[in-house]
Amino acid sequence: RQRAKVEFINTFVIDIRCTPQLAFCITMPSIAKATFFAAAAAAVVSVDGALLRSEHEDRHATANDDANYGWSESMNSTMVDFPTDYYGVDVSQPYGESTFKCLKGLNLKYAIIRCYESVGKVDPACAGSAAAANSAGMDVHAYMFPCPTCGGAAGQVSDLLSYWEEHKVNVKRLWLDIEGSQYWTSSHASNQAFYEGLVKACKNEGLKCGVYSSASQWGPIFGSTSYSYGSDLPLWFADYDGTPSFDGWAKFGGWSKPTLKQFTDAGSKCGCSYDISWGPDLPK
Repeated sequence: RQRAKVEFINTFVIDIRCTPQLAFCITMPSIAKATFFAAAAAAVVSVDGALLRSEHEDRHATANDDANYGWSESMNSTMVDFPTDYYGVDVSQPYGESTFKCLKGLNLKYAIIRCYESVGKVDPACAGSAAAANSAGMDVHAYMFPCPTCGGAAGQVSDLLSYWEEHKVNVKRLWLDIEGSQYWTSSHASNQAFYEGLVKACKNEGLKCGVYSSASQWGPIFGSTSYSYGSDLPLWFADYDGTPSFDGWAKFGGWSKPTLKQFTDAGSKCGCSYDISWGPDLPK
């Protein structure tokens, strides 16, 4: 399934079950039960509905939420021992060396660390997490969530590179995170110009870059899924179908094939939460 990558900052979970503790529920007529739970769900939406932000940007704000609520363990139980293939994680919160060592022990071979935030600033946790993942023996990449309304693209890339130089950050590739039309302008032409500025800045700086996106995000931001600037860069695409393969891949953005697929956001082992990606080769 492809899902719009937004969620509530504060998430409430409604357990739709009638238990002995809910005597009133057990004795409710079916129609009354449906009305009760619909009202509860509407109340949750009214509380948090105005607080939307990108899932890739902030879904990991509380480590292990999925495990605490138990709603992802059925999926994760099939992922404890990954096959001898190339799986990895991306994280948006700081984690230490022991966490990354634990993840590597599950055959999660690479980590993609958030290093630039959607509010237009370098993520201060980038250096520590990248160093920890490197010390754990993982291949380390970074992703940049740019801010099209916070100034020029080249300046944002330059700020990130200055931070990397100052803190001696060692990553193999920077992935440009292109998602969340609410973070972009209403002008497709302006969005295209900003994105092209990011790609040009990468090339001008001699920086190895890639693109993270999906067809459902690409089209609304740039006006068409056939817009193809930057298709010479490797593509990391999102499709949360739970399947580590490129089966069902539908072309967009000029790419003939992807390099990585982010296939689930339900990772919750080793005391942290993360998205899981797969590729037929270790990303370089």
